[in-house]
Amino acid sequence: MGQTNVLIVGGGPIGLFCATLAKIKGLTPILIEANAAFGGQPYMMYSQKDIHDVPGFNNIKAYQLVEKLLNQFNEQKIEHYLNCSIKTIEKSDNNYTIHLTNNKTLSVNKIIIATGIGQFIPNLLLVEPINSTNIQYQVLNFDVYKDKKIIILGGGDSAVDWANALSTITNKVSILHRRDEFRAHGDNVNKLKENKINILLNKQITKIENNVLYFKDNVTNEVSHINFDYLIVQYGQTIDKTSLQVFKDLALNQERVIVDAKQKTNLEDIYAIGDVCIYDSKPRSLVCGFGEASVAIRDIVNNTKNYV
Repeated sequence: MGQTNVLIVGGGPIGLFCATLAKIKGLTPILIEANAAFGGQPYMMYSQKDIHDVPGFNNIKAYQLVEKLLNQFNEQKIEHYLNCSIKTIEKSDNNYTIHLTNNKTLSVNKIIIATGIGQFIPNLLLVEPINSTNIQYQVLNFDVYKDKKIIILGGGDSAVDWANALSTITNKVSILHRRDEFRAHGDNVNKLKENKINILLNKQITKIENNVLYFKDNVTNEVSHINFDYLIVQYGQTIDKTSLQVFKDLALNQERVIVDAKQKTNLEDIYAIGDVCIYDSKPRSLVCGFGEASVAIRDIVNNTKNYV
């Protein structure tokens, strides 16, 4: 007896759950994610935000939900690739031959698109670091920051959220912003002072060298510097929506994939779930996306006889 291979494109919460469910239901899922870590929009953009509409939780932080989904996923020992996307697709009979950007080639029966609103590409530092290490654009593992000197660059919600979150494991957190006030939510800004974070407003970076950040005051032009173990850049992200271009002739409506009641697209054996897809009266929520994953997997399971 053969097997039904399912390629799931996108490792956000919906993609993670979809891959886990596929394995539980006896399919052979393969998950690819274009970013360096799983978690998608909730993890990349508002990891510290409380989510209130997930059944069973009065509230749960976005990163905690991702961790729970990852625990489920990892228990299933599913084949997966990070920093990886589709280069080309070739259709023949009941199979798709997929050439990946990591130079691997896959043969799959079904594809489920779960790319959300697109790939998140961080906006980079404008100053070229010289011999500096530990400059990061994403917080991946809290443990490495314990008792370290942390500088966070940025003035939006993500910068302020991470500063407050990291203050729980180290008392050496600084946040530097080029403007004279933060753009983040007021309550979270107030917590910076409560958490005794070193606030550096109206400062412009001049140089980063040997894990030392040099900056000048925009009013006085006075130049100062501060050492760091980790520099975390939170200048926002650009969303790349070009991942759908590899699916030629895919029917779209305002850059979202049109699906039917079974989450099928207009292309044979290709489904779409989560924020990337659209249909009449679709609510945009995590819970809805989890349900769409169940619908797509059920339809694939009901049709596996064609592939075994």
